[in-house]
Order: sequence, then structure tokens, then C-alpha cells
Amino acid sequence: MNRQLAQFLSIVLHPVLMPTYALFFIFGNTTFLTFSTPDLVKKAIFYIVVINTLIFPVVITYILYRTKVIQSFQMERREERQVPYISNLLLLFVAAYLVHTLRLPALFFRLLLGAASSVMIALFVNFKWKISIHMIGIGALTGTLFGLTTLLAIDLRTAIVACFLVAGLLGTARLSLGAHQPMQIYAGFVVGFFCEYYFLGV
Repeated sequence: MNRQLAQFLSIVLHPVLMPTYALFFIFGNTTFLTFSTPDLVKKAIFYIVVINTLIFPVVITYILYRTKVIQSFQMERREERQVPYISNLLLLFVAAYLVHTLRLPALFFRLLLGAASSVMIALFVNFKWKISIHMIGIGALTGTLFGLTTLLAIDLRTAIVACFLVAGLLGTARLSLGAHQPMQIYAGFVVGFFCEYYFLGV
């Protein structure tokens, strides 16, 4: 794969963007959940998720880069990923706590717990092995679609197929950039997928 395309895919499909993409899909899809959720509740969920899973992680990563804790935004070295993983995990727990405390729809609490569990697994795996967090992200999005199909009894086959195709492109991009080995790609997808699917299914 062309290096510029691989870098572009790595940016637009970065794991910190996946919860926001999932929100846009859920609220943009014509399901019972879309119509039954008041606009004020949608805004509250949107702000909680975007601030804690996108804005704060980006700001923290920038601070870590400026203070030389990490050498690049790509965090190519496994050892550089520990602090970002821990901070992201704590932010996911904060987001889940807020959703639960404000009595927002339980679906989003489950989604955040699924995301937190995948980051926690990545954190522990990272002590010995470099798992692909990009593939955890796209795997989680795919698992979310599978979970929604079961939970809401809706047909999302087209979106699921599209997610698998995008996952294939992203995995190829990460391999092309030399960021991961094939098993790290596969393992990341499996972890992200099953963490989200499990929490939506319980």
C-alpha cells in the first residue's frame, strides 16, 4: 500500500475517533433508540463521550510529547504506550461513571465499559507485546455493530461488511507502515470486537 494512503488511513481511523464514529452511527441510524432518545440526552452523551475519549486524550498525548515522555504521536515503541493507555482507561471510566450517574441510556454505559475493557487488556498485554490499538479500535466498532444487531434486533449487515472491509484496509496500512506484525493486527481486532460484543450482549 502507498505510504501516504497508509498514513491517511491511520489518522482518519485512529482509535480515539472510534467512539465518536459509533455515536454518529447510532444517532444517525433510523432505529427506535434514535427516536426515543431526547435531544438533550443525545447532547449530554455526545459531550461526555467526545470530551473524554477524543479531546482529553489528544491533549494529554500532546502534553506527553512536549514533555518528552513519548517521542512521537505514533508511539512506535511499546514502552511509550503505558502512560497513554492508563490515562485513556481512566477517562473511559470517568465517562462511564458520568453516563451511569446521570441515568443516561444503559447502552452507552455498556459501550464505554467495553472500550475500557479493551484498553485494559491492551495495557497488560503491552508489558510484554505490542498489540495494535488501531485494530482494537476498528474491531470494537465492528463488535458494536454486531452487538446492536442482537440488542436492537436491526439489520446492520451492510454496515458490518463495510466495517470488515475498512478493518482490512487499516490492517494493511499498519503492516505497510511497519508498525505491527500480522499477529498483532489480528489480536487487536479480536480483542476490540469481543470486548464490545460481550458488554452489549450481557
